[in-house]
Amino acid sequence: MTRAVFLTFTGDGKGKTSSAAGIALRAWGQGRRVLFISFLKGSNIAGEYKAIKRINDPNFQVYTFGRECPYPGTECCPGQQECIIRAGKVSEEDYNQVKLGLDQLRNEMAAGRWDLIVLDEIINVYNLFDSCREEILQLLDQRKADSDLVLTGRNSSPELNSRADLVSEIKVLKHPYQSGMMAKRGIDY
Repeated sequence: MTRAVFLTFTGDGKGKTSSAAGIALRAWGQGRRVLFISFLKGSNIAGEYKAIKRINDPNFQVYTFGRECPYPGTECCPGQQECIIRAGKVSEEDYNQVKLGLDQLRNEMAAGRWDLIVLDEIINVYNLFDSCREEILQLLDQRKADSDLVLTGRNSSPELNSRADLVSEIKVLKHPYQSGMMAKRGIDY
Protein backbone atom coordinates (compact mmCIF):
# COMPACT_ATOMS: atom_id res chain seq x y z
CA MET A 1 0.00 0.00 0.00
CA THR A 2 1.30 3.46 -0.88
CA ARG A 3 1.21 6.21 1.69
CA ALA A 4 -1.48 8.87 1.61
CA VAL A 5 -0.82 12.21 -0.04
CA PHE A 6 -1.83 15.71 0.97
CA LEU A 7 -2.43 18.09 -1.96
CA THR A 8 -3.04 21.84 -1.83
CA PHE A 9 -4.37 24.01 -4.66
CA THR A 10 -4.00 27.70 -3.89
CA GLY A 11 -3.54 31.05 -5.60
CA ASP A 12 -5.66 33.77 -7.16
CA GLY A 13 -6.32 31.91 -10.40
CA LYS A 14 -9.34 29.94 -11.54
CA GLY A 15 -9.21 26.18 -11.26
CA LYS A 16 -8.60 25.26 -7.63
CA THR A 17 -12.01 23.70 -7.03
CA SER A 18 -12.07 22.34 -10.58
CA SER A 19 -8.74 20.56 -9.95
CA ALA A 20 -9.99 19.13 -6.67
CA ALA A 21 -13.27 17.99 -8.27
CA GLY A 22 -11.34 16.34 -11.09
CA ILE A 23 -9.18 14.42 -8.62
CA ALA A 24 -12.30 13.44 -6.66
CA LEU A 25 -13.99 12.14 -9.80
CA ARG A 26 -10.84 10.27 -10.85
CA ALA A 27 -10.51 8.66 -7.40
CA TRP A 28 -14.17 7.63 -7.34
CA GLY A 29 -13.80 6.21 -10.85
CA GLN A 30 -10.95 4.05 -9.52
CA GLY A 31 -13.22 2.62 -6.83
CA ARG A 32 -12.15 4.88 -3.99
CA ARG A 33 -14.54 6.30 -1.42
CA VAL A 34 -14.61 10.09 -1.70
CA LEU A 35 -15.87 12.81 0.64
CA PHE A 36 -16.13 16.34 -0.78
CA ILE A 37 -16.85 19.14 1.72
CA SER A 38 -17.29 22.68 0.43
CA PHE A 39 -16.96 25.56 2.85
CA LEU A 40 -18.22 29.10 2.24
CA LYS A 41 -20.41 27.94 -0.67
CA GLY A 42 -24.07 27.06 -0.75
CA SER A 43 -25.60 24.04 -2.43
CA ASN A 44 -28.02 25.79 -4.78
CA ILE A 45 -25.51 27.11 -7.31
CA ALA A 46 -22.24 25.11 -7.22
CA GLY A 47 -21.99 22.73 -10.17
CA GLU A 48 -19.64 20.38 -8.27
CA TYR A 49 -22.29 19.84 -5.58
CA LYS A 50 -25.02 19.25 -8.14
CA ALA A 51 -22.90 16.77 -10.14
CA ILE A 52 -21.87 14.68 -7.14
CA LYS A 53 -25.47 14.58 -5.89
CA ARG A 54 -26.59 13.34 -9.34
CA ILE A 55 -24.03 10.54 -9.20
CA ASN A 56 -25.98 9.37 -6.14
CA ASP A 57 -23.40 6.90 -4.85
CA PRO A 58 -22.81 6.36 -1.12
CA ASN A 59 -19.10 6.13 -1.91
CA PHE A 60 -19.02 9.69 -3.30
CA GLN A 61 -20.60 12.15 -0.89
CA VAL A 62 -20.72 15.94 -0.85
CA TYR A 63 -21.67 18.49 1.80
CA THR A 64 -21.76 22.26 1.58
CA PHE A 65 -21.52 24.78 4.40
CA GLY A 66 -21.96 28.35 3.25
CA ARG A 67 -24.25 31.06 2.00
CA GLU A 68 -26.88 30.15 -0.54
CA CYS A 69 -27.19 32.25 -3.66
CA PRO A 70 -30.23 34.51 -3.27
CA TYR A 71 -30.78 34.35 -7.06
CA PRO A 72 -30.91 30.62 -7.90
CA GLY A 73 -31.72 29.82 -11.50
CA THR A 74 -30.30 33.07 -12.85
CA GLU A 75 -27.26 33.36 -15.07
CA CYS A 76 -24.42 34.74 -12.94
CA CYS A 77 -25.19 37.18 -10.17
CA PRO A 78 -27.65 40.01 -10.81
CA GLY A 79 -27.05 41.28 -7.27
CA GLN A 80 -24.00 42.38 -5.32
CA GLN A 81 -22.35 38.96 -4.92
CA GLU A 82 -24.11 38.50 -1.59
CA CYS A 83 -23.16 34.82 -1.47
CA ILE A 84 -19.41 35.49 -1.57
CA ILE A 85 -17.78 35.63 1.86
CA ARG A 86 -14.93 38.12 2.12
CA ALA A 87 -12.85 39.62 4.89
CA GLY A 88 -14.84 42.34 6.63
CA LYS A 89 -18.15 40.83 5.45
CA VAL A 90 -18.32 37.77 7.67
CA SER A 91 -21.53 37.18 9.61
CA GLU A 92 -22.36 35.09 12.64
CA GLU A 93 -24.26 32.73 10.34
CA ASP A 94 -21.11 32.31 8.22
CA TYR A 95 -19.23 31.32 11.38
CA ASN A 96 -22.02 28.90 12.35
CA GLN A 97 -21.86 27.28 8.90
CA VAL A 98 -18.09 26.88 9.21
CA LYS A 99 -18.48 25.26 12.64
CA LEU A 100 -21.13 22.88 11.26
CA GLY A 101 -18.75 21.97 8.44
CA LEU A 102 -15.86 21.33 10.81
CA ASP A 103 -18.14 19.20 13.00
CA GLN A 104 -19.21 17.21 9.92
CA LEU A 105 -15.55 16.75 8.97
CA ARG A 106 -14.66 15.59 12.49
CA ASN A 107 -17.52 13.04 12.47
CA GLU A 108 -16.64 11.76 9.00
CA MET A 109 -12.96 11.44 9.92
CA ALA A 110 -13.86 9.56 13.10
CA ALA A 111 -15.91 7.11 11.04
CA GLY A 112 -12.76 6.44 8.99
CA ARG A 113 -14.45 5.30 5.80
CA TRP A 114 -13.05 7.78 3.25
CA ASP A 115 -10.07 7.13 0.99
CA LEU A 116 -10.01 10.74 -0.25
CA ILE A 117 -11.27 13.84 1.53
CA VAL A 118 -11.57 17.12 -0.39
CA LEU A 119 -11.87 20.28 1.71
CA ASP A 120 -12.90 22.92 -0.79
CA GLU A 121 -12.19 26.52 0.33
CA ILE A 122 -10.85 25.37 3.72
CA ILE A 123 -7.83 27.61 3.17
CA ASN A 124 -10.18 30.59 2.98
CA VAL A 125 -11.83 29.43 6.21
CA TYR A 126 -8.37 29.26 7.79
CA ASN A 127 -7.65 32.82 6.65
CA LEU A 128 -11.03 34.37 7.52
CA PHE A 129 -11.78 32.70 10.86
CA ASP A 130 -8.81 33.04 13.21
CA SER A 131 -10.68 31.18 15.94
CA CYS A 132 -10.86 28.05 13.74
CA ARG A 133 -7.19 27.81 12.78
CA GLU A 134 -6.03 25.50 15.54
CA GLU A 135 -9.04 23.23 15.09
CA ILE A 136 -8.36 22.96 11.34
CA LEU A 137 -4.70 22.09 11.91
CA GLN A 138 -5.68 19.45 14.48
CA LEU A 139 -8.22 17.89 12.12
CA LEU A 140 -5.70 17.77 9.29
CA ASP A 141 -3.14 16.13 11.57
CA GLN A 142 -5.69 13.52 12.73
CA ARG A 143 -6.56 12.11 9.32
CA LYS A 144 -6.17 8.37 8.77
CA ALA A 145 -2.72 7.38 7.58
CA ASP A 146 -4.22 6.00 4.37
CA SER A 147 -6.64 8.88 3.59
CA ASP A 148 -5.55 11.25 0.87
CA LEU A 149 -6.42 14.89 1.40
CA VAL A 150 -7.02 17.82 -0.97
CA LEU A 151 -7.32 21.44 0.20
CA THR A 152 -8.32 24.44 -1.89
CA GLY A 153 -8.44 28.20 -1.36
CA ARG A 154 -6.49 31.40 -1.82
CA ASN A 155 -3.35 32.38 0.06
CA SER A 156 -2.36 29.11 1.69
CA SER A 157 -0.35 29.67 4.85
CA PRO A 158 3.08 28.27 5.72
CA GLU A 159 1.39 26.14 8.43
CA LEU A 160 -0.81 24.47 5.84
CA ASN A 161 1.86 24.25 3.14
CA SER A 162 4.33 22.55 5.47
CA ARG A 163 1.84 19.69 5.99
CA ALA A 164 1.23 19.16 2.27
CA ASP A 165 3.11 16.86 -0.08
CA LEU A 166 2.18 18.99 -3.09
CA VAL A 167 1.32 22.70 -3.21
CA SER A 168 0.22 24.05 -6.58
CA GLU A 169 -0.26 27.77 -6.96
CA ILE A 170 -2.79 28.62 -9.62
CA LYS A 171 -2.06 32.09 -10.93
CA VAL A 172 -4.09 34.41 -13.13
CA LEU A 173 -2.34 35.30 -16.36
CA LYS A 174 -5.54 36.29 -18.14
CA HIS A 175 -9.17 36.02 -17.08
CA PRO A 176 -12.48 36.87 -18.80
CA TYR A 177 -13.48 38.98 -15.76
CA GLN A 178 -10.71 41.41 -16.74
CA SER A 179 -12.59 42.21 -19.96
CA GLY A 180 -15.94 42.50 -18.22
CA MET A 181 -17.26 38.98 -18.87
CA MET A 182 -19.36 37.66 -16.01
CA ALA A 183 -19.14 34.18 -14.51
CA LYS A 184 -20.48 31.44 -16.75
CA ARG A 185 -22.65 28.55 -15.56
CA GLY A 186 -20.80 25.25 -16.05
CA ILE A 187 -17.43 26.97 -16.32
CA ASP A 188 -17.18 29.17 -13.22
CA TYR A 189 -19.89 27.61 -11.05
